[in-house]
Amino acid sequence: MPVLKELIVVRVEHEYFDDCYSKYYELVLTGESKQIMHRRGVVMKERNDNSISLLAEENNFGFFDDDILQFEFRVKDNHFLLYTEMGGLNMFRQYTLRCKSGINDVVKSLTDKGQKRIGGLFLVEIPLNVNYTKEVVLRFKTKLVRWGYLIISDENKTDDLTYHIVSNDDSISFQHPMPIDIPWQFGEKGLLIASSRKIPLKARNNQKMILFETDNQRPNHKRIIQKNIDPPVIGEVLTKDISKDMVVSLLYV
Repeated sequence: MPVLKELIVVRVEHEYFDDCYSKYYELVLTGESKQIMHRRGVVMKERNDNSISLLAEENNFGFFDDDILQFEFRVKDNHFLLYTEMGGLNMFRQYTLRCKSGINDVVKSLTDKGQKRIGGLFLVEIPLNVNYTKEVVLRFKTKLVRWGYLIISDENKTDDLTYHIVSNDDSISFQHPMPIDIPWQFGEKGLLIASSRKIPLKARNNQKMILFETDNQRPNHKRIIQKNIDPPVIGEVLTKDISKDMVVSLLYV
């Protein structure tokens, strides 16, 4: 059997996921790049750590200096843009990320090609006249957002009650509740409690929240309404009345 040598390794990292690994995206060679690889006797192998390898036989000359490979970066998660920092990305325009050896910050590396998008979220270009002494790493950063909880009370609740949310490890503080329209219940109001600062989004968070109820006539007396509340869920509540830099979940009391 021929002995294959590894020419280039391309890997994707995302801060949102544990160990920066995700199964929700893929690199797909364009038709022209498939032809280049066929002519040069180069094969692509997918690995299980969000990376691909380009390999050729030991005695194969490999690529020519003016060869450029292009991949479509495709996303298989509808919420990708909700947790990923993509700067001023225009979804209708074509962007290219021209890679270098080592870490490539995706947002900083994208170039607007000034034309309509034709495939994938953007194109990944790998010029083959470069000496790739390290893995080519495409690194995505997670969004910084405020956490919010939309509290919806039943009809028997009175206006004399105030709600408070605290984190179980005091790492996050929350502001006082603010009235807000419930988008799917015309004329009904809910209470939005938002974090006082932005927090990096993560697929898993260790924080648990506690919801307290306070009688305005006795503000020093708190009652626990709900314990072990999970962090807000991306995409659960989407409305124009809630800031785009906030992730909101529902709490019924």
